[in-house]
Amino acid sequence: MFRVKELLLPRGIFENPMLRLHLRCFRLYGYVASKYQRRPWLSQSRCILFTASIWVSCVLMLARVFQGYERLNDGATTCATALQYLTVSIATINAIVQRERVVSMLHEVHEDMQKLMNEADDQELDLVLSTQKYTRTITLILWVSSIGAGLMALSDCIYRTIFMPQTVFNMPAVRRGEERPLLLFRLFPFGELYDNFVVGFLGPWYALGLGVTTIPLWHTFIMCLMKYVHLKLMILNKRVPEMDIMRHNPFLDLDRLTPAHLNRWRMRLFTKFVTDHLKIRKFVKELELLICVPVMIDFIIFSILICFLFYALGVGSPTKMDYFFMCIYIFVMASILLIYHWHATLISECHDELSFAYYSTPWYEFERSAQRMILFMMIHSQRPLKIRALMIPVNLGTFLEIVQAAYSYSNLLRQIY
Repeated sequence: MFRVKELLLPRGIFENPMLRLHLRCFRLYGYVASKYQRRPWLSQSRCILFTASIWVSCVLMLARVFQGYERLNDGATTCATALQYLTVSIATINAIVQRERVVSMLHEVHEDMQKLMNEADDQELDLVLSTQKYTRTITLILWVSSIGAGLMALSDCIYRTIFMPQTVFNMPAVRRGEERPLLLFRLFPFGELYDNFVVGFLGPWYALGLGVTTIPLWHTFIMCLMKYVHLKLMILNKRVPEMDIMRHNPFLDLDRLTPAHLNRWRMRLFTKFVTDHLKIRKFVKELELLICVPVMIDFIIFSILICFLFYALGVGSPTKMDYFFMCIYIFVMASILLIYHWHATLISECHDELSFAYYSTPWYEFERSAQRMILFMMIHSQRPLKIRALMIPVNLGTFLEIVQAAYSYSNLLRQIY
């Protein structure tokens, strides 16, 4: 069990523009806490409560899936919901187990962003602002999709409860196939307890609210960390060709520097570039260790689910509600996979440009020692920077293979059955 003090973060981190929304939600769920909270131990209690709630909901949904369904579309919707809860439950447990790593990465991001804002020029500030806008946009898209699906399910539940109560409080007719149960009722194996308001309504509403907020929260948080790495690489690629020793010491008089002094300051600047490069590599390694297991599980489960949902859409006869939810599920799962694979590709490609950035410096004007240093730095930067999810490379090619294979296998299933 983690001690409360291990959760505490400085107040300034919660105002970080890239992480503000995610960290405030994490604080609400109790996964992190501020040093200035009156009772930070309550965060520990909320963390245990919410984590247990997600796992209980996941177990109940999986139990309902194993009971079987008479209609393919009912099974497809419920199976997709249950397995998405399973993946986010595993990601949540993984984040709790690696909480020390997460807190350390948050400290590093916050301190580095503060330093960057103090020393950045106008062009670098534009890169920072565009990155912040990008992360907010992607977060908004995924959250609107997920929360929209949840609100649709709740609206259907409320409407049918008020205007069509015979489809809600008439379980014998539902079992005989005369009436269709609510979507929320198809997710849990409560049997006769559907007619109980607390178990039949409040429990599923609570579980649905947890799912539609937690699922996009975790994935967009990781997206912010990956975009931070991409931002650092873009700034390093910009600073290397400039070779501006005034960044290292703004009080230097370039006209009065001797060639030996100028070479010494260039070597110090090279050391700063190498240090920043090694920090980026270390951060990517920590990020890979944090996400390798959840992304591997997402890769396996989501690829199978997308195939199954394509098959259900083509073979079954879904209602408008089922059709809507299947399309939303395909979009959300494909978006989650794309978030990881696309941003990992951005990091890899931006890192590959670093060797060209070193070559773009006026190295032919440097002394021989500086030229040798640039050569060594170019060789070092040519080592690829890639993210792997255990055995699977995380890149755009893998994502395209997943979508293509899912669609091909769904067509094969249609021809066989």
